[in-house]
Amino acid sequence: MGEDNGASTVGQDWLREAIEQANTPTLACLLVQLTGDRRWIEDRFIPSRPRGLDDNDSGGLPEEVQEEVRAASVKEIRQWLEGEPMALPDPPDELLVEMMSVSLREDIPLKYAPMIRHELGLAPASGAIDKGQDASPRPTPSLPAESMGGAAPPPGFRALIIGAGISGLCAAVNLSAAGVPFTIVERHHRLGGVWHENKYPGAACDVPSHLYSFSFAPYDWSRFFAASDEIQAYLEHVADHFDIRRYIRFGVEVTEADYDEDSAEWHVQATTDAGNKETLSADMVISAVGAFNKPKYPDVPGIDQFEGQSAHTARWPEEGIDLEGQRVVVVGNGASAMQVVPAIAEQVASLTVIQRSPQWAAPFPKFQQPVPEALQKLLHEVPLYRLWYRIRLSWAFNDKLYEALQKDPDWQDMERSINAINDAHRRGLTKYMVSELGDADYLLPEVLPGYPPFGKRILLDNGWFRTLARDHVELVTGAVTEVLPEGVVTDDGRIHKADVVIWATGFDVVNFLAPMTIRGRGGRELHDEWDGDDARAYLGTVVPGYPNFFCLYGPNTQFGHGGSLISIVERQMHYVMSLLQKMFSNGLHTVDVRREVHDWYTREVDKKHEGMIWTHPGMSTYYRNSKGRVVVCNPFRIIEFWQMTDEATLGDYSIGPGYSEGKDTISAGSEQRGVKP
Repeated sequence: MGEDNGASTVGQDWLREAIEQANTPTLACLLVQLTGDRRWIEDRFIPSRPRGLDDNDSGGLPEEVQEEVRAASVKEIRQWLEGEPMALPDPPDELLVEMMSVSLREDIPLKYAPMIRHELGLAPASGAIDKGQDASPRPTPSLPAESMGGAAPPPGFRALIIGAGISGLCAAVNLSAAGVPFTIVERHHRLGGVWHENKYPGAACDVPSHLYSFSFAPYDWSRFFAASDEIQAYLEHVADHFDIRRYIRFGVEVTEADYDEDSAEWHVQATTDAGNKETLSADMVISAVGAFNKPKYPDVPGIDQFEGQSAHTARWPEEGIDLEGQRVVVVGNGASAMQVVPAIAEQVASLTVIQRSPQWAAPFPKFQQPVPEALQKLLHEVPLYRLWYRIRLSWAFNDKLYEALQKDPDWQDMERSINAINDAHRRGLTKYMVSELGDADYLLPEVLPGYPPFGKRILLDNGWFRTLARDHVELVTGAVTEVLPEGVVTDDGRIHKADVVIWATGFDVVNFLAPMTIRGRGGRELHDEWDGDDARAYLGTVVPGYPNFFCLYGPNTQFGHGGSLISIVERQMHYVMSLLQKMFSNGLHTVDVRREVHDWYTREVDKKHEGMIWTHPGMSTYYRNSKGRVVVCNPFRIIEFWQMTDEATLGDYSIGPGYSEGKDTISAGSEQRGVKP
């Protein structure tokens, strides 16, 4: 089950402490595999259904039942650590799905089995493992690149990765494992992307740490929801562990990329921070620039005239801002505002929060909770516990919410909710808001959204409502119309005087790949094809007319119903590596997704969105572009996207160089997607 098997010196006293702090339903799954006895998921051991995003650590079980699980876990894990093989290293698909279903008290379909097997580091069911072998899940599940099957890139083939954040590191680790030469260019002097840039007070991730991490790079997280600094440290660790740093050129910003049809190469124009311009050439380009990297300010007069200190949350000064005893205005109430406002409330003399519209926020049971040291050791020493814990998180933060996002055409009150499940969420979230406000229930009309839950990105409550209820905090609903030297003006004409203005106004997310200029075949410019902010890409990854150009975290890849960006990027890279394997095995140098495949996928995306919450007219959201089209969110279940990206089909691509549209194509496989070759 891990590299420490048979070599651990962990004592039983430590193990008992760890098990006392562990998640009981996760331990039950572990026991089924260690003992081969399914009774741990039957009868009196069946846990209650988790509420909201809670881990349900106790499983809702009576104390004596929990103690029985804990005692058995101490015994069985200790024996395993001493070298005893597990009884059930490779459970059948049906049992794996049943274990997950019982653990979460959800009816999880059998089609999730391949995804569970992958997350556990198990071979696909068709490749059964010999029963005499201890096929325990590896602490580092196999990289997608390991399935390259020995296919090598053509001589001289090289890749260029733009960006050294999460996506860039994921691409680099995969390419390195496959033996594909590459270079990363990064405009900053440090890797990390969004986590290098966002250092405002309270900056943290609202996805659980053990889910917001690469499947191939586990980590000893200190908090259940990591702060910005720890995520940055994790990404630095990944770069060092996989020896990626030596491939990165820091202080180099890409401005243009042009595809040369004669040489079948990309010529990339870059500028160093010293102002020197250079041209880099590559056979394939991976854009890993992300989406949350262009801070957005409101277009209001006088924004540069403010005489106090001012900063966007994504451009927080290295030296920080002295907030002690200051009059502070925070503009915005999205994710970053919900973190920064409670974080600074104790320091400031007064705090004014200006919101355009209220937001839905869910309870956050493990906000700022540390992972106890003994539990950290359990997660490290017993990878199977960590993997089952991660799988349970992936459901709670992923497809569990999917049904709440579907419009019911027969639902009577579409303004407030869109179906019965969505309405139940509305009632529960409203009740939570009321309880958090306490005596400040007069604020409820200001903080209660009129649109359905999940219409905008659901936020996690960091103490937001309790902070708004404090005497020195004022909530203003409106928009900033002007900035004066002494403060800001809102659309009701009021002047809000300030010593510090914090712009928590989000990012320009919908203009993907901007401000880079990307030119493909025939010199056509990508942003012209996208009509500015109307980005489209097959699987959010490839665009016809731009051969060997891959976009990670591209259009329609973010899952608005939850999930980890890292999981999505891993699936995109899994797909890219599958495509490269097929290219290299067939002696191909260049592929270009076929127009009809791309257009079919776009139609499917738009059709799905028509029946979902994000096309609801009752709210504005960064998920939609200026034309009202949803360009950020992926409308499929995560398992569906997982299946779509599992294996690339060459029939979806034209091959080159020297090809023309509709010529020299491999047509097999396109029909299964409803696309005629």
